[in-house]
Amino acid sequence: MTEEQVIRHIHENKENRPDSITIGTPSKGGEVKVYFNATMEAQEIKNLIDQAFQARAYAASKQVQP
Repeated sequence: MTEEQVIRHIHENKENRPDSITIGTPSKGGEVKVYFNATMEAQEIKNLIDQAFQARAYAASKQVQP
């Protein structure tokens, strides 16, 4: 029998968005972490935060109900 080897490659470019903010907690509705660059326009950062909250809301709607 031959062994199967799985290789995962994850590439992160931290130069573009080296700063981050974490909002919320995992036990109370979920945690959102947004990566940004502090030199970006304020509206761009706000858009990233809004998109992260939309993604969290979508994920929460997919949770299995008991």
